[in-house]
Amino acid sequence: MKLLVTGGSGYIGAGILRRAPREWQIAATYLTHPIERADVAAFRLDICDADAVARVLEAFRPDVVIHTAAQMSGETMMVTNVDGTRNVARAAQRVRAHLIHLSTDVVFDGEHAPYNEDALPAPITPYGESKARAEQIVRAEHPRALIVRTSLVYGFAPMDPRTRQTLAGEMPRLFTDEYRCPIFIDDLADALIELTMSLREQSLLEAIPNAVLHIAGAQRLSRYEFGLKLARALHIEPKFVPALSASSPTPRPRDCTLDISRAQKILRTRLRGVDQVLQTNTRKS
Repeated sequence: MKLLVTGGSGYIGAGILRRAPREWQIAATYLTHPIERADVAAFRLDICDADAVARVLEAFRPDVVIHTAAQMSGETMMVTNVDGTRNVARAAQRVRAHLIHLSTDVVFDGEHAPYNEDALPAPITPYGESKARAEQIVRAEHPRALIVRTSLVYGFAPMDPRTRQTLAGEMPRLFTDEYRCPIFIDDLADALIELTMSLREQSLLEAIPNAVLHIAGAQRLSRYEFGLKLARALHIEPKFVPALSASSPTPRPRDCTLDISRAQKILRTRLRGVDQVLQTNTRKS
């Protein structure tokens, strides 16, 4: 198996690289943070450069591409998430590589949860809009692609940036009325690797109508509940207070709960809730 991961120095990309089978030939792209692993072919790549993307995929010729590279904010977010995705999808199609595209639960407006894979995106944030447009592009450029929507991704070794900021008091208000389905990084990575191994089987895609799969944690939590559980498990005094999403100056989706029943039927990988993960995986940071 030859696997290429875009955004290999990001939190999800790095998680995939840690969990991928050692006998695979693995390559990964990065832009600002080099990947220093002898077992990974690292390519410095701006995915907004269509010619450069095409050259990397022509050189490595992967069997599967997992596209995790994205930006959540900033002036270049839209061009990275939309045009960059177009370049990756087009290049993957050109070299006949399977494509798994990582998307997000915030492509939904948060008013009609839980969302299954047939729900129509209706984003209300710039990031959600960029990812919804990216999904449309993937469908147009790579008809065999699989779109995976996920939720808040967390982990401890290393700790994810959001948890680190929350526990350090850099996110002083957490919403009690905004719900997500946090997923442990190892569970998400293992699910993506399982899909990677199965993509050559036509029966897999036939079992996933519209080529969309929701992979998230099995437990619906408010951001505040999630923060409290993490702080208590890690024996850290909470440095945040409860707040209401309505107090935010910009619109935010209130409930992006994903229906993961399809993934639970298809995958061997367990999609655990936060309580299940914290029982066995926490340790002091």
